[in-house]
Amino acid sequence: MDVNSKYNYYEILEVSPQSHQTEVNQAYERMKVTYGGDNPAIYTIFSEEEARNMLNLIEEAFSVLGNKSLRTDYDEKMSFNSKPDGMAPISVGRPIASMTDKIKKGPLFKPEFKMNAIFEAEIKERTDWDGEQIKKVREYKNWTLESLAETTKISGYYIQGIEKLEPGSLPAPVFVRGYVSQICRVLSLDEKKVCDSFMKYYKKALERK
Repeated sequence: MDVNSKYNYYEILEVSPQSHQTEVNQAYERMKVTYGGDNPAIYTIFSEEEARNMLNLIEEAFSVLGNKSLRTDYDEKMSFNSKPDGMAPISVGRPIASMTDKIKKGPLFKPEFKMNAIFEAEIKERTDWDGEQIKKVREYKNWTLESLAETTKISGYYIQGIEKLEPGSLPAPVFVRGYVSQICRVLSLDEKKVCDSFMKYYKKALERK
């Protein structure tokens, strides 16, 4: 257990700081099932190692939030009335777990855009993907930050953090890959190619922090 962790334990369990203890316990059990080895859908988003790392984070989070005394200390330390430095904001909903629920579904909303054959070819051939490239595709396909956030259920704050490649604005790397994966699905990008390339940039950015 680590009340000094840089990660937001409420974000990891996908509950709010105001959640009753029963809700925290239920979220913990749900997340264990979502990221467990018996859920094959999760491996279409994460590698086995990433899913294992996520389970470790879930256990770490619950070791604090599942203990009344430690949770009180954690809440006081983090002062959730304002966003602490280096911490991601609490988001509404279940952005990661919900990915496995709709893994075979496309977005319900797709904006119209004018096809550009040259840019389409560039997208198809590109192997090097950072946040700026993802942003270019989003804007080309007429997705606003607001509409993309609404469709993916990912905070617009996080989407901007991905596009600007700002680790300080984002949660744990395993979450980030999940977010990028979901964005790729909506933008009709090669999920594995984009995620693998983006995460290399992201990890280099983390090392520079």
